[in-house]
Amino acid sequence: MLKIHHDPDRADVYLSMHPFRFDEKLRCICVFDKNLISKIFRSDRFKVIAFADHYRQIADRTKFNFDASIAALDHVPLANEGSRHRHLRGQVASVVGADSRSKLRAIENFIAGLATNTFTGGRDVDLVHDVAGPIFNKLFSLWFGLEQAELVGHMNVSQVFDMVLSLNRRKGVNDQVAAMTCAFASQETRLPTTPEIAVAMNILGNDALIGSIALSLWHTLARNAGKRLDEIDYPDNLPSTGVPYIERVAAEDVEIGGLIVSKGQRVRLMIDATAYHVSEDQADLLFGKGRHLCLGKPATLTIWSSLIKALSANSRKFTVGEIKMRTGDYAFSFPEFARVTIHD
Repeated sequence: MLKIHHDPDRADVYLSMHPFRFDEKLRCICVFDKNLISKIFRSDRFKVIAFADHYRQIADRTKFNFDASIAALDHVPLANEGSRHRHLRGQVASVVGADSRSKLRAIENFIAGLATNTFTGGRDVDLVHDVAGPIFNKLFSLWFGLEQAELVGHMNVSQVFDMVLSLNRRKGVNDQVAAMTCAFASQETRLPTTPEIAVAMNILGNDALIGSIALSLWHTLARNAGKRLDEIDYPDNLPSTGVPYIERVAAEDVEIGGLIVSKGQRVRLMIDATAYHVSEDQADLLFGKGRHLCLGKPATLTIWSSLIKALSANSRKFTVGEIKMRTGDYAFSFPEFARVTIHD
């Protein structure tokens, strides 16, 4: 189950284990039923994983310095609960919500131009680096009021959430988080928030947004091979997610939807099992539910609707090429590349 989200036959696995199954290797309960996942998301009897504490334990055990990762995770709303969570969520919301209509119009205009210039005849398009990556950088540039790509470049800082990273890779991610923290600190007077919140937002958004956009485009095009771009019946919502699962831990003994969970037991909510390309049902859990609902949901849905609007006006045919998922990734569904060829 560690990398089931990379398995092309995962739909059969999800169905065979529905609605939930304890996994001996993961030592946690994997949940596949969308209604049960929704109930756990909304329940105050389950808490988020305390990732900062996890890193503190690793630092104590190994004597390596993970201060950058710990500080960043202490500022990620998704990794905190209670009053701390509410305070951090409010800080992120103030950035995302500031002049939001104007910024969403700007991202719509950016995507329209990007699609026109990118999906042209005779061109090979990498949906990761030519489409999803530039959109991520533009959105965060609008939110922060500075050029995101020039400031931090491409970093895999979201990998800090991977609980099974090797020590060497964990140190590498920590170095990237430290570099990003320094970069934002150098521009503190220009930021609409603190450098720590800017880093936290990058950690939350990088792999999640880029992976979701690239995979959603890839799976949509792959299911419509032979058609013109303007002949595709595009799904209204993102059909795929870069976040295959989210974990929670039981704060007390609890029975929920027929599932009995002991205090301290981890549950892995398999969001990927609810996605369109697996279940053929429009998913509504890709952004979570309840108090940890993703604050980037409106922007992400605007990005997707803008993309499909632009592609629906393009009469060119295409050929689906090759996709390669990032190796050694146990936490995200993130393609290294996903290529399509656009024909004249």
